[in-house]
Amino acid sequence: MKRLLFSSIIFVLSIATIAQTKITNKQFVLTGKIIGQDSGYIHLNYINSYNKYVYDSCNLKKGEFKFSGMISEPINAYFFLNEESPSSDNPNFTEIFIEPTLMQAVFKFNNFKHSKIKGSKTQDQYAIYLNRKESLYKKWGETRLSNSELNKMDYSFMKKYPYSPISAYLLWCKTTELSLDSIKLFYRLLTLNNQTSIYLKKIKYGIDKADPVEIGKEAPDFSEIDMTGKNISLKNFRGKYVLLEFWASWCVPCRAENPFLREVYSIYRDKNFTIIGISLNKLQEKNDWLEAIKQDQLEWIQLCDFKYNAGEIINKYNLVGQGIPNNILINPEGKIIAKSLRGKSLTNKLDELLK
Repeated sequence: MKRLLFSSIIFVLSIATIAQTKITNKQFVLTGKIIGQDSGYIHLNYINSYNKYVYDSCNLKKGEFKFSGMISEPINAYFFLNEESPSSDNPNFTEIFIEPTLMQAVFKFNNFKHSKIKGSKTQDQYAIYLNRKESLYKKWGETRLSNSELNKMDYSFMKKYPYSPISAYLLWCKTTELSLDSIKLFYRLLTLNNQTSIYLKKIKYGIDKADPVEIGKEAPDFSEIDMTGKNISLKNFRGKYVLLEFWASWCVPCRAENPFLREVYSIYRDKNFTIIGISLNKLQEKNDWLEAIKQDQLEWIQLCDFKYNAGEIINKYNLVGQGIPNNILINPEGKIIAKSLRGKSLTNKLDELLK
């Protein structure tokens, strides 16, 4: 009976929408009903065809809603009720894929994730992905399911559906956890299948930014004034192992790491090794930066252009949004040989290089 009711609602909505709505190129229209909720506001957040993030909402009338807008391709969107938190644990929130076409949907109050949407081929593919994910949860249980199992499923989906915008979206979501070689491998797989999307453009931008600072590449040179007014250029340290340590005075994990770095510096400073500290502090934080250097007794070179994420060195080393503390180890020939060495991994690497 429930299945018949759903089919009837979809049929009525489809006929009414097609009869009354004409869409243009790059336009989407999403109509539907919330079963169990007659009033309130429903929200749809997405990136439009002008690459602007849209926060749209509409007032429910007897549970029915209608959204329309301009998008140039299938895109993910956040769909949620009232002013509730658009988070994954909210039962009245779900992530859907919309595309430039007519779409009809039925959602159940407090169960948005099991929605029924007609008209979007991309959403049909996303439903296949979500069903596989749900099967894994049923098999393993939410607490026992490991990230490796989820990753295997994602990679399997990308290989089986390389033409799907869902695959491009999944790859984009994983760019922070995959190696550059793995990202390139999947990127080639997707683009060989004639796929173009906003997600692939973002991935390509990340690849182009990361390529110059991959392990094995020559470290980008820079020139900056240190805290004593002396001009410091990276090229002047050829012949030494150099650890570029990215930090800030307000970064609690960075400050917690400084005593360990002091110890490392005292052990290896006479063994062809040095550290260059590069801070993300802003201009109004200059005194805080200087005070942190003094309090933490940092004896190595300290640089800061006081431009936060807009700084030249931060951008040259593709560290915008990567988080701190972070570091890059450069060999005497000026090439990058390691990244993100913390604790024992740093001393083990230095022992291997400087024994």
